[in-house]
Amino acid sequence: MEKPRILYIQDAMCGWCYAFGGILDELRLKHEDFFDFIAVSGGMVVGEAIAPISKLKDFLKDAIPKVEEHSGVKFGEKYLDLVEEGSYVNNSIKPAIALSAFKSMKPFSSVEFAHDIQFEHFYNGKNLNEREVYMELAANYDIDANELLARMNNDQFHTFAKDDFEFVKKLGITGFPCVIGETKKGLYMLSQGYIREEDMDNILAAFRTTIEQGEPDPETSSTTEQSEEKNA
Repeated sequence: MEKPRILYIQDAMCGWCYAFGGILDELRLKHEDFFDFIAVSGGMVVGEAIAPISKLKDFLKDAIPKVEEHSGVKFGEKYLDLVEEGSYVNNSIKPAIALSAFKSMKPFSSVEFAHDIQFEHFYNGKNLNEREVYMELAANYDIDANELLARMNNDQFHTFAKDDFEFVKKLGITGFPCVIGETKKGLYMLSQGYIREEDMDNILAAFRTTIEQGEPDPETSSTTEQSEEKNA
């Protein structure tokens, strides 16, 4: 029987997603007997928002310590050097295409892959506009790097990435991270913003119980938890 799905709405450029992605991936391992976990790209930095990181320098210098203090995650020196140097261009499109290509190969590892992309950027200071980042990550998942690259170069996966952006936009989601439950009845908002592992674990457990007991219509779901920590 097809499992209910947990949709992880995130963006490669989102610092709070970097803080939260590892948490959700750990919980994926705990709850994957009941749920399938799928990462979805939010399209945070597209269109006119694409710009050198220097434009966000002051914002990031203020936001990064807050993310670190609240979550315990660390931003690497190489990323901080990237911010200081200023020429790196923030752009959500290439990592979203890579994620779409990856999902065609190993969809149920996509939460882990999305977090790995963010770790390469926010800790190792890698340029996510370069294909080599994704080719190197492919080895961790026992997939052919050249095949991943070929799919990234295929217009079909560019369209799939844009479809993710449109899906998120139609849901009215403007802040990341966000977690949505999906069943045959519809979509359920489970969490918005960064939340701690214990709280997310409880939400997933409650959602499972709700499904097992006979879920209400999506708009009456009571498992939602919200946080103000979004989009750093």
